[in-house]
Amino acid sequence: MITLFGIKLSYEAAAFFGLFIASEVIGASKLKSNSIAQVFLKAVDLLRPIRSEDNKINRIKDSFK
Repeated sequence: MITLFGIKLSYEAAAFFGLFIASEVIGASKLKSNSIAQVFLKAVDLLRPIRSEDNKINRIKDSFK
């Protein structure tokens, strides 16, 4: 666990927020055309199917419809 400003975060959550912020910054800047940034973004896209939290959230949303 990491404690930032009194808020406890798991390492996975901190890494997710870091990658999210990095992808937003790269997407909004001219770094998008950089080949190193493209390799980094491709790696992040490959990690997304591993996460199962999104599937759980979608199933819960569908159960309320």
